[in-house]
Amino acid sequence: MASEALGDQEARTVRLRPLRRRGVEDDEPPHRPAFRFDRSLIGEAPAGAEAVPWGFRRMGPKRRTPRAARSLLLAVAILGALTGSSVLALAENPAAADSGALPQPSPPTWTHAAGERHTLFARRDAWFAAATVASVALATRLDGWAEDEAPENNGVLARDVSRAAERIGNPLYTVPVFLAFRVVDALESRSDRAASLVRIAKGAAAAGAAAGVVKIVVGRARPFQTPGDQDVIRPFSGNTSFPSGHAAFAFGLAAAIDRETSARWVPWVVYPLAGLVGWSRIRDDQHWTSDVVAGAALGFWTARKVVNLARRGIRPF
Repeated sequence: MASEALGDQEARTVRLRPLRRRGVEDDEPPHRPAFRFDRSLIGEAPAGAEAVPWGFRRMGPKRRTPRAARSLLLAVAILGALTGSSVLALAENPAAADSGALPQPSPPTWTHAAGERHTLFARRDAWFAAATVASVALATRLDGWAEDEAPENNGVLARDVSRAAERIGNPLYTVPVFLAFRVVDALESRSDRAASLVRIAKGAAAAGAAAGVVKIVVGRARPFQTPGDQDVIRPFSGNTSFPSGHAAFAFGLAAAIDRETSARWVPWVVYPLAGLVGWSRIRDDQHWTSDVVAGAALGFWTARKVVNLARRGIRPF
């Protein structure tokens, strides 16, 4: 009787696969498995299978969103939050949206410094500041999620794109490009284009400098310094996460180029490229999402103000 009961118990087993949780190393003690009752699993188990009480099965891991879908959601969230600045650019200069409203200069990708009048601060600046505060507050709700999901984009293509995008927001790579263009303009005696390049460089430099000052004052820790805790802020502590300097420089450069050119395709190129810079900083675990949003807004606003002042003949620095 005892042998028959034992045979019955062995027959009512199921085959289980060992589960591994993310981040658990081989030498760590295994977690206690969870079981739940399921009569449908009653049946014979192959030899060597791990035995569990009949009618129970180990609960599998939670179903996760496919990696491609998570990557797409993150990219859409970042680009959607950041490239909206081009809408403000058209709102500031509605005539630029209609290519037939004003005669196009030659060549069409460069504009002359006209005697336009711009007040230093206007009502739209207050609206932009309010929108920036709201966007940064919303982005803080995504900081933890983005920190967990962004490193999943670890394929060869993602690494290459991230590396290339980081260089767009790095002055060490962009300054030589400016110098090369400046030499070409001097050789071709293009004083109008040379002046535009100088204003673009001033706008981008001012955006990067503004971000650097705010970094020192705020003192927010980077994601790799305090994983899972985006609220570590110690003013003047030497932490330099908020805002993202790369994002500020990239969006400042994009805003300055957009301000100095009249071609309608320019905003659709420069702002998405700047958005890729922001994505690369999140993907590389260098910044929180809110750092990138704040840096993009600060760089955009600062660069446009500096370029507007320079076009009026005022030297901001």
